[in-house]
Amino acid sequence: MKEDINREDVLKLGGLRNKRILDVGIGELAVIAANDFNCYVTTIDLIQEKLDEQKKDLIGNKIENKIKLEIGDATKLKYKNNEFDASVSYGTLHHIPLNKREDFISELCRVSKEKVIIAEFTEKGFPHRYEYEKVDLVWLEKELEKYGHVKEYESINKNVYVCNVK
Repeated sequence: MKEDINREDVLKLGGLRNKRILDVGIGELAVIAANDFNCYVTTIDLIQEKLDEQKKDLIGNKIENKIKLEIGDATKLKYKNNEFDASVSYGTLHHIPLNKREDFISELCRVSKEKVIIAEFTEKGFPHRYEYEKVDLVWLEKELEKYGHVKEYESINKNVYVCNVK
């Protein structure tokens, strides 16, 4: 068993090459997807300062035109049905309040034509200093199964769930 699954692994496991993807939560995944996997990425986050910081880092970069940064709440997405080939959440779901996690999954599935990919901490990998509530991974897999076939990839610190949406 692999100790951890990184962002590049998530993109490989999801088969996300040459795709339009929604990336939930600012981070390195968008840059890796655009640069190494030739994806066009819309990244959403709730915090404008984080988006502004990422935008500064992209200025003049050859992938600047492949990444769009927007304020957005993943539990109430403004996008059309099937607007993206896939949606990706890398370590973001535990930031979502428990009472909104079903909405989060439902919205990602709604805007994704092909897949929803969620990477989330295992019990061992969860930073217990977090003020956030860890994700029940059994619940997560069952919730995703409502929307399509799910393949689970396990590691010590994070598991990845790839849901092929119906």
